[in-house]
Amino acid sequence: MKRGLNYLLGFFVFVAACVDAPIDAPKNFSPSPMSRVALVLNEGLFQRNNSTLTYYEIDSNRAFTDFFERQVGRRLGDTGNDIAQYGGKIYIVVNVSSVIEVLDASTFASVGAVLLFNGAQPRQPRHMAFHGRNAFVSCFDGTVAVMDTATLTITQNIQVGSYPEGVAIQNGKLYVANSGGLNFPNYDSTVSIIDLNTLTETKRLTLRINPTSVAADAYGDVYVISNGNYSTVPMRLLAIDSRADTLKTIFDFDASRIVIVDSLAFIASNNGVMTLDVKNERVLNPSLIAPSNFQILYGISIDKARRELYCADAKNYVVSGEMKVFDFNGQFKRSFQTGLIPIKAVFVR
Repeated sequence: MKRGLNYLLGFFVFVAACVDAPIDAPKNFSPSPMSRVALVLNEGLFQRNNSTLTYYEIDSNRAFTDFFERQVGRRLGDTGNDIAQYGGKIYIVVNVSSVIEVLDASTFASVGAVLLFNGAQPRQPRHMAFHGRNAFVSCFDGTVAVMDTATLTITQNIQVGSYPEGVAIQNGKLYVANSGGLNFPNYDSTVSIIDLNTLTETKRLTLRINPTSVAADAYGDVYVISNGNYSTVPMRLLAIDSRADTLKTIFDFDASRIVIVDSLAFIASNNGVMTLDVKNERVLNPSLIAPSNFQILYGISIDKARRELYCADAKNYVVSGEMKVFDFNGQFKRSFQTGLIPIKAVFVR
């Protein structure tokens, strides 16, 4: 789930009875072996075991959800949080179920399911980044799990800060945002820095309260979003210089999500999308996509091959969501229905 505050409110539980039914696939459906595909992870409701995967064939513009259940023969689990392709596999982080589901990127068949528990206690994985043969997975128990992507085994757990969220790799180091999100109102305000050669935390950099999303650019900087306290302390985007591991810039605008391609950052801000030139740290367009396009902008993903921006609209959290596709100039291209609370897309082939 995107915000720790949502857990505390328990909002998703009491509204579960009014959730739309999943979208069913045609009875004769079979994935096209040639089509470019977007797989959209839908978070679902906290503690309702209804996360889903939406399959979207870009060329034919057809979509349906429940793809994971149809392909694998069981439900995806409770609260899907992150999805990524690395090598020939697709990795799906399911937070409350404390599992990483792994699919073959060509056939979409299940390769395995990696449980993340400390004895009987779920570690609750959140986000992941990849380096060499390892996946690095932030977990709500205050650790980063190191997973061997060849054997799909957890080889190490690295202690970091409180309720870590986003992770990114830059300059031979892993940057981990320690949000402290479920310790409201006593948030964490640090970023753990892990040396990828020794797999040890070498520094814990104090920034601003409730850091969550993290992204690395091509110029040696790491961008971190501080969510503030949702009332008196606003959201802000920060930049870290990875060479000195010091805070470089605090940008004076609200930010809730960031994705970077080349020198261009797309930032979710005040329910719309703005752009930032990360090379020169200069705002290019403060209103690339207007807030009126979305009910609740919940996530942004980039299809680099087609240079398209996928913006996830969670609607009101209790009906099926929608993915709205724009080009890099902010022009609307098309949209398709997703499952409940779409959060992120990965692009295959």
